[in-house]
Amino acid sequence: MAQPSVTTGDLSALPTLVRSNDLDETREIISHAYSPYQLDCLGDPAEFSAWYAESGFPGITVSGLSYGRRGGRAETLIRPQPLGSYLLVCEVTHGWVTVSSPGREEYRVGPGDTYVLDPYRDFRVHWSPGARMFTVRLDREVVERAAADSLGIDGPVRARFALGGAVSERAAGSWSHISHAVRHEVLGAGIARTNPVVAAQLTQATAALLVATQPLITRGVAARPGGTVSHAALRRAMALIEERPDHPHTLADLAAAARVSPRALQEAFRAHLDTTPLGYLREVRLRHAHQDLLAAARDRSATVSDIAHHWGFSNLGRFAAHYRHRYGHPPSQTLHG
Repeated sequence: MAQPSVTTGDLSALPTLVRSNDLDETREIISHAYSPYQLDCLGDPAEFSAWYAESGFPGITVSGLSYGRRGGRAETLIRPQPLGSYLLVCEVTHGWVTVSSPGREEYRVGPGDTYVLDPYRDFRVHWSPGARMFTVRLDREVVERAAADSLGIDGPVRARFALGGAVSERAAGSWSHISHAVRHEVLGAGIARTNPVVAAQLTQATAALLVATQPLITRGVAARPGGTVSHAALRRAMALIEERPDHPHTLADLAAAARVSPRALQEAFRAHLDTTPLGYLREVRLRHAHQDLLAAARDRSATVSDIAHHWGFSNLGRFAAHYRHRYGHPPSQTLHG
């Protein structure tokens, strides 16, 4: 099924790692970038050429790749080993490729078509002369956490993907939009390169949309009705907060530790604790601040401001309001008796 193209910006703007007419040089460089693979020129070796470039931000790598010369006659066949630790989402932008998993599937891919190579698959890709694609690379663990969340289960899922395109035209459009955002961040030098929170959230959103829009295959997995979050997931988030209450936690990293989506974690905290993850974090920090205020009252070792700032309360007025609501009096009364 042809999908809306996500082509935006110029792939040639990516930092080039190889531009070569040499089979051995190309095989060595791209084997290090992806996985060890066999590379054959089907035709006149003098017509062989390759170009590979990549860039990204923490969590996602975007690559551009082409083999052969447009208008030429030499086709290219690659046979990589299974990717192992990551997945590739590939979109053809020029020419055609035929991707196959020996003895299982074969899929002809043209401009605007997308397919997924999961970490477990043996596959081969037959390139027409001058075909070009761009890829989005995601870590396997990130995608498999998203798969577990989508199925409403607690624990890792061995997620695989069929070679066909997106599950529907609507799904193809959704993937196109997130791919556009990812590529804009890379080619446009967006803030995901320097902002770890943005990078993590965009990576998690990309993995979630990949699972929701591409044909996911799982075997031996029983989904919980309604996608409810297990108590184990809740306990993981609570344990992280209790163990590191002074860490600048975000909803995204608490959800990642719990191995569920941010929305699912929020719903779990509301259902079981009548609060939010960040509300729970605030209560834990208030408890520690209260204990520190009691200790400081004995030895005058700190001020209200010192203790509030130590526990992540940058606004003293809000800290005082939360403290009064929790303990019935202002923090200064605890400190000065």
